[in-house]
Amino acid sequence: MTEGWYGGPPDKRGRPARPHGGSQQWLFAALPAFPLALLVARLWYASRQDTQTLLLLVQHVSALGLLTAVLLTTLWVLPAFVLVARALGTLYRVSTGRSSWLSLAADRVPDWVVVLSVLTGLASWQLRFLPTLAMLSLAVLGLTVHDRAPGRRDLAVLLTLVLPAVVAAGLYLWLAPAIGQAFAAGDTVTAVLLTLPPGLSVLLTGPIPARAAAVLTSALAVSLLVVAPLFSAAVVVQAPILPLVGMEVSRESEDAEIAGKVLLGYVITADDRFSTFLDRDGTVRFIPNGVVLSQFLCPDLGQIPHSRVALHRWYVEHSVLAWFAPDPLEKPSDPRCPGRPAGYGRDRPRPAGG
Repeated sequence: MTEGWYGGPPDKRGRPARPHGGSQQWLFAALPAFPLALLVARLWYASRQDTQTLLLLVQHVSALGLLTAVLLTTLWVLPAFVLVARALGTLYRVSTGRSSWLSLAADRVPDWVVVLSVLTGLASWQLRFLPTLAMLSLAVLGLTVHDRAPGRRDLAVLLTLVLPAVVAAGLYLWLAPAIGQAFAAGDTVTAVLLTLPPGLSVLLTGPIPARAAAVLTSALAVSLLVVAPLFSAAVVVQAPILPLVGMEVSRESEDAEIAGKVLLGYVITADDRFSTFLDRDGTVRFIPNGVVLSQFLCPDLGQIPHSRVALHRWYVEHSVLAWFAPDPLEKPSDPRCPGRPAGYGRDRPRPAGG
């Protein structure tokens, strides 16, 4: 009796038997709760583990803003998860001739989801990750050919050897200026991300020894299941929950700790008497509106690119969407954003060491 597509014998009507998924229902039921857990973790991180501050943030912070941070993270994490899972599952089957939980999970990913994941990654991933995207896409394509058309040697040679070699050569020609800049600047991470994946793509499109496949695919799959949620949470908990605002306080303020200073943080809420302000260190302050001289937006220093490597004015930390989007308005940053009042340096001396 032959095995069905999902590894079990066909049923009485000749259709392949699907695996028993009752034990997996809890996983699908828990998936919608993951974004909610990330939102709560972000507020808990911003409140510095203080319950009252957490409740204050839950009451006033927009859930849509937090959900946007989760969706932006998912937008580039999900394609990697889909492509790696599909590649590992197919690699196990074509290498061992058997099915496992990983190959069964890969079978549940439709081809159109794989194509959509590639297009999403192409638009949302940074330039330095696009060679990795090409490597994963070629690996999925080559392994799928070995899996579904094992007798088509001509097709296998074309899509698993010729195509990866041509794509690798094209990528190296296109990325050559950026690779040279990365090595010259000592940017090792960027140099490796731009140089290594195109060459590896030629080696990842076919089967490997069965024993190595069983160990490698299981280890990588478990690592992905553990690291992906943790990495997503680490990115989300550092995402901004509110616009970064500077608030200049008058010297007439009754609070000597903030009198005559510039506070940097987030305005949680404001009414006709007080502004509820969250410092960047997690301190909540209720500041009377009468002592607030001005408020102004400040840039998020965490969004400043760390690498200056570029390709045709396209920085390696920018995505295709950022490359085609209009350039940001050229406007100087407010000099008070470092925390210095407007009159600093003119009407009073600098402090020692400043």
